[in-house]
Amino acid sequence: MEENQILNTPLKNDAAMTQENRKFLSLLIKLIEDEKIELHTPDTLLNHEVYDKLDELKQGQVDLAAVNLLAVIREIKDLYDAGFIETFQMENLVHRLKETKESIEESGGDLFLI
Repeated sequence: MEENQILNTPLKNDAAMTQENRKFLSLLIKLIEDEKIELHTPDTLLNHEVYDKLDELKQGQVDLAAVNLLAVIREIKDLYDAGFIETFQMENLVHRLKETKESIEESGGDLFLI
């Protein structure tokens, strides 16, 4: 039993999360706590001022991306709630979320609230 617990605990990141990723995580958690982002409603991730101006094809692509981003956000929130903030897993998830979001926004503008 103890071995399983050890194996299922994310490894601590002694180097600590980068300042940029820490700010991004703080923004994300604040948006969730303020109920601006709902963890099971992808539409809440969207910046409708930009999104509503897109054609239907691009909106469909952004909708699919929002579903995928929200899955990562739920993982991040679960780790955060469990107290695993300074871990390699958290650093990786936050970095991946940020990079994916920025990659999508390169061609469409500021599409997401985060």
